Amino acid sequence: MSDNKRIKQKEVIAMNLGDKIHQLRKVNGMSQEELAIQLTISRQAISKWELGESVPDTENVLQLSKLFGVSTDYLLNDEYESDKDIPAVMLENKSVSSKHKSKLKKISLALICVGAFLMIIIPMLTLSFVPASGEYLPSGQTLIPILTLLSGIPIIVGIILLVSSRKN
Repeated sequence: MSDNKRIKQKEVIAMNLGDKIHQLRKVNGMSQEELAIQLTISRQAISKWELGESVPDTENVLQLSKLFGVSTDYLLNDEYESDKDIPAVMLENKSVSSKHKSKLKKISLALICVGAFLMIIIPMLTLSFVPASGEYLPSGQTLIPILTLLSGIPIIVGIILLVSSRKN
């Protein structure tokens, strides 16, 4: 008896194809007539799909998938409440997330290195060497603090990116 209750509860939660078409149509602000025009079929066909009296053919399922931006798996499997419930999509999202974090970490470390390099090299470049006397003469001393501060920007941005990639 408890198995029957579970099955009934699952049936209430699960959305069938007709429910999904109805929901997607409403969310997108379309009438049955407007959807029918998009698919080049009759309004009555849409009504029958939504009521569960018939089902769309393969071509129409593909068109619905493209039109509403959902997968055919989502439309056809009553257990899926969204594309995120599909195992392949779940794995792909995790994979993309880890790849994104890895790239973000590399970029942030590169920015930190570039900034540190600039902080070291800029003061050195602003000095002029006079070979005859063998002395370094300062040139453009007013630019040194400004350029050094500006070279800190990549370091700050890199640190922010690094911290944000670890939070997610």
